[in-house]
Amino acid sequence: MNLMSRLLKSIFILSFLFLALLSNAQTNIENTDSLAGRFISDLRAGTTEKLMVQTNKNIFAAGEELWFKAYIINSLSHKYFSHSKTLYVDLVNEKDSAIAQLLLNIPSEKTEGFIRLKDSLREGYYWLRFYTATIQKYDTNAILVSPIYVVNKKFPSTLISSTASIKETRTSTKAPHLFFYPEGGEIIAGTNASIAIKALDEYDHPVKVEGFINDNIDSSALTWFTTDSITGLGKISFFVSKAKNYAANFKWEKQFIKSPLPQVNHYASQISIKEQTPTTLKVVVSQGDSLYKKGKQSYLLGINKDSLCFASVGVDMYELSIAKSNFPAGISKLLLFNEAQEVVSERTIYISKPKEELLISTDKDNYAPRDKVVLTLYKGDSVLHPNFTALSVSVTDDSVVKQAIDLSGMGNTALWEPIKNYDELALLTQPMIFKGKNYSKESIANKVLIQKANLPVDTLFSNIKGRIINKKKLAVANRIVTLYANKRFSIFDTDTTNANGEFKFTIPPYLDSVAFTLQVSNLKGNKVDEKIVIEVTSPFPKFSTPLSLKRKFTIDNIELVNNLRNTNFKDIYKGTGKEWLQSVFVKSSIKSNTYNTSKRVSNFSQILTGEAIQKINPIDASTAMLMIPGLHLRGSFLTLGGVTSFTLSAKDEPLLIVDGVMVAGGNGPQTDTNEGQSMDFPGSPVMAEMSKISPDIIDFVEVMKGPEAAYYGSRGGNGVIIINTQRKSNFSSHYEHYGTLVYYPASYHLAPAYSMPDYSNMDIKKASFKDNRSTIYWNGHLYTSPNGKAQVEFYTGDVNTNYTISVTGITASGEIIQKKASIRRN
Repeated sequence: MNLMSRLLKSIFILSFLFLALLSNAQTNIENTDSLAGRFISDLRAGTTEKLMVQTNKNIFAAGEELWFKAYIINSLSHKYFSHSKTLYVDLVNEKDSAIAQLLLNIPSEKTEGFIRLKDSLREGYYWLRFYTATIQKYDTNAILVSPIYVVNKKFPSTLISSTASIKETRTSTKAPHLFFYPEGGEIIAGTNASIAIKALDEYDHPVKVEGFINDNIDSSALTWFTTDSITGLGKISFFVSKAKNYAANFKWEKQFIKSPLPQVNHYASQISIKEQTPTTLKVVVSQGDSLYKKGKQSYLLGINKDSLCFASVGVDMYELSIAKSNFPAGISKLLLFNEAQEVVSERTIYISKPKEELLISTDKDNYAPRDKVVLTLYKGDSVLHPNFTALSVSVTDDSVVKQAIDLSGMGNTALWEPIKNYDELALLTQPMIFKGKNYSKESIANKVLIQKANLPVDTLFSNIKGRIINKKKLAVANRIVTLYANKRFSIFDTDTTNANGEFKFTIPPYLDSVAFTLQVSNLKGNKVDEKIVIEVTSPFPKFSTPLSLKRKFTIDNIELVNNLRNTNFKDIYKGTGKEWLQSVFVKSSIKSNTYNTSKRVSNFSQILTGEAIQKINPIDASTAMLMIPGLHLRGSFLTLGGVTSFTLSAKDEPLLIVDGVMVAGGNGPQTDTNEGQSMDFPGSPVMAEMSKISPDIIDFVEVMKGPEAAYYGSRGGNGVIIINTQRKSNFSSHYEHYGTLVYYPASYHLAPAYSMPDYSNMDIKKASFKDNRSTIYWNGHLYTSPNGKAQVEFYTGDVNTNYTISVTGITASGEIIQKKASIRRN
C-alpha cells in the first residue's frame, strides 16, 4: 500500500511538472507570437515613402532634353506605395531657385517626366528634387536629390577649363578618425569580439591606416589591423576580458594616435554569428556579467523588410542554428529582445541565393549606322518563372555620356541593399535601426504614430477660389459665378458670392491641361461686366534643400565636357516624320525686349509681344496671331507654313501650348473638335482656344517650326505656338478679367512619347543630316507581359560608338532592379 501510494505520488508530481513545463512552453510561444505580432504591426504602421529615380544621363548640354522616371515605394517592402497622390519635381540651381517644376500623378503611375534644358542656362551644377507632401513635411532628409551638370558654351563655368576638371581637391592635414562597430552593437566580457573599424579623414574620405589593439594593463599588441584605402574599413577580433579597457593605436605621420574602443558593457546582451554553412547560420546569444546566469529570458526575431521570417525564445546564454531557407535572398536582420521586450542587440545578415534575374538581349551583336535594334528584356527567377515588373530604359552614347551615378551613393543605400553582395565588414557597419526601442504592450499603447488620417492630403487641385469686384474696386455680393469645362472631362457648377464677394469651387484632380471658363452674372442670370479675380497659389512648397543632400559628382573627363560645348544640338532633330527631311531655321529680329526673355524656348523663333497684340486687336488675341508670318487660316483651320494635303483637318494645326501645358492642336491624338469651340472659329480648336485668352494677360507669343518645333516630339510636327501669360495683368498672384475668364490651373504633367527618327522610312534614312543623339532611346513607362518579357525597338545614330543600356525597375514582389548592358556599333 505504501509502495502504491508512493508511486501514485510520484506520478502526480511528474504530471504536475510536465503540465507546468507544457504551460510554460505554451506561455513562451504566446509571448513570442504576441511580441512578433506587435513588432510587425508597428513596423508596418510606421512605414514611410521612399523614392527611386532614373534619368537618361547626368551631364547635359544646354538645349538638350532631360528624361526621368520616378518610383514611389514602401520604405520597407519596396513595393509600390501610393498614399500620396502628387509627386513634386523641381530642378533648382545653387541658390535653390526653381528652373523647372512638374507635378506628377502617383496613383495613375504617370511618374515619368520630361524637362527641356533651356539654352539660357548657365553652365554648372543643378539638382532634381523629388518629394511628396508627406516627405516634405515630416522627413526632409528623405527628399531624393539627384545632381546633374549642364554645359553651355555661351555661359561656360569658371570651374572647368581645358586644363582643369571639376574634382574634389580638399586634402586633409589632420589625423583620421576611427569609428568602431561591434558585432551586435556591444562588447561583452568572456566572448570573442568581432569589431569593424572605419578610418575617415575630416572630409569623410576613407583612409588607409595600420595599427594594433592593446588594453589598459598591457601595452603589447593583442591583434593588428589595417583599413582599406577605398572603403576605409578593417576588422579586429580578440577575446574580451572582464576588467580591461581597449584602444586602437596607429601611427600618423610622426605621432602615435590612440583611439579608445567602446567600453565593455556588463549589462548588455549580444547577437553574434559564430559560423555559417551553405544552409544554416549558427547564432550565439551572449549576456554581460551582470545578466549571466540570472535566468533572464530573451526573444530572437528574424525579419526581412516588413515580414517576419523567424522567431524563438531562450534563457541566459545559448546557441541555436537557423535555416537560411527561412529568409529570402538579400539583407535581413536578427533582433534580440530582453524580458521587457526592448531591442538590446541587432545583427544584419546577408542571405545569398539564386536570385531572379533581368535578362537583356539584342537581336544582333553589332550594328551599322541608323540600324534597327530589337531589345528584349526578361524578368524571371533561376528556373525562368516570370515576374511582373515595371521598368524604365535608357540607351546612351558612351562617347558623350557619363553614366548616371548609383543612387546608393546618394543617401539611399537602404533602397539598393537587395542588389548588392555584402561582405562581412559592410554588414557589421550597417546602422542599428531598432536597438533601444521597446515593443511591450504598454509602450506600443502609449506610442504616438503619424496616423494615415493625419498625413497631408493632396487637395491642391480641388479648389478654385476668387472674388468679384466692380469697377470701383469694391467687392460685390450675390453674384452668380458659373464654372464649366468640357475638354477631357465635363464639369458644370455655380456658386454665389458672399458678402466679401468671394466664391469657391471644388474640382476633381485631372491630368494634363484643362481650361476652366468662369462667368459672372447677376441673380437674374444676366451677364455683368465685373471683374473676376482668381487667387493663384503655387502648389510647390518653398524650402531649402538640406546641404547633406545637395551633393556634386566628380567630372574628370574634360574631353567629354569640351565635346558637349562644341556640339551643335540644333542639328539633332526630333520627330518621326517630315521634320527630319529639312532644316529651316527662322531667326526673328527683336529690337527691344519688352517681355520676360527667360521664358523664351528658342533663340531662333518668332516673337509677338503682348503689347503688339493689344495694338493689333485689344479684344481678340486669335486674330492678332494671323499677323505672324507663316500663320494662315485655311478652310477654317490654322496652319503654320505650307501643307502637304488638299483636305485639311484639326490634325494639320500647330500645337498650342499655354504657360507650359499642351492645350490643343498637334498631329497627335485629337479630342472632339466640337468641344469648347467658338462661333467665330467653328472648325479650329487652336483658334477657339486662343480666342478665350484675353490679350490683357498675354506677355508674349513664341512661334516655332521645323527642327525647333521638333523639341515637342511628333505633336510639334506642324509647328508650335507658345503663349506665355505670366504677366497676369501685372499681378503676381492673380488672374483677372471682366465678365468671363478662362483659367488654366496647375495640372499633372504628362510626359510626351520619346521622339526618335523612323529609319524604316528610306527617305529619312538617306537624309543628309547628322544624327549625333547622345540618348538614342528612352522609355519610362515599360511593363513586362504575363510571360515576363518586354520588347522595344529603336535605331542607332551616326556616331561610331558603343551604347550603354541602363535599366531600372521594381517587381511586383518589391525587388529593385538596376542593370546595364552594351550595344556595339561598327
